[in-house]
Amino acid sequence: MARRNPHGDPAVRRLGRGVRRAVGASVSGRAREIAERTAGIGVPVSSCRRIVVTSIRGGAGKSTLAALVAGVIRQHRDDRVIAVDADPGLGSLPLRLGVNAPGSLRHLTAARPQSWEEIVASLARTPEGLFVLPAAPRGVVAGTLDHGLVQQALGRLSRYFAAAVIDCGGGLTAELQQGLLAGAHAQIFVVPGTVDGALSARAALNWFAQNGHGPLLHRTVVALVAHTPNPDADLQRAKQMLSAGGLPVTQIPFDRHLAAGISIAPERVGASTQAAATLVASSAFARSLDVP
Repeated sequence: MARRNPHGDPAVRRLGRGVRRAVGASVSGRAREIAERTAGIGVPVSSCRRIVVTSIRGGAGKSTLAALVAGVIRQHRDDRVIAVDADPGLGSLPLRLGVNAPGSLRHLTAARPQSWEEIVASLARTPEGLFVLPAAPRGVVAGTLDHGLVQQALGRLSRYFAAAVIDCGGGLTAELQQGLLAGAHAQIFVVPGTVDGALSARAALNWFAQNGHGPLLHRTVVALVAHTPNPDADLQRAKQMLSAGGLPVTQIPFDRHLAAGISIAPERVGASTQAAATLVASSAFARSLDVP
């Protein structure tokens, strides 16, 4: 007589089906959440939304996150989006995006273009359609970028773009950074995922409030970046410290592809990292809409 199995399929098979259902539900729920968040990125805008990406100092992961965020916004908009390198040193934004533009922000400020044809002649474009403008020709240190001229150049770009993600140089007090902050619709503040990084960031956030940038704090998203594959409790402690101020804090997990420091291949970025960058992009873009 055949042995009866009162439970139907063997336990392993039942467990496998349960895991697949759970994973499927998780993936489906995550996809819905991302779709809901990114829907707001594609809304019509009355003027170019300027989103500045800042950090207290270099090495926080600012340019990498600027590249990811610009890519996310471009992916979810049907009009033009540009990533601008406003780092007066050797900014790495063009490298991360894998482009070599024929012109630069410095060239654009001097040329004073009057048409789209003249503008686009200075720009590079990624395979995904994101326009890119470096601060200076490749391999050249830009030196001081005049704030007034940069603002003129951004004003000309704004006529032709729906959104501009601006990678600022490290630090907050230089005249150029001050001007970029004053003209920003939203800010992504990049912080190393350590207790020391969080302490410095808290001091910087207080500085914003005390130096005329209080309104921008309400349109600021904090990105807490992990720089090691196995972050310890520092990352969670840092998040708790920064979240206590009421600002939204998103953790950007360590990603081996991004850590290599080479041009970013979107298909090689980890799913959790891409999801975190998408959250930062959608949150920042939503806040940028609070300004006319």
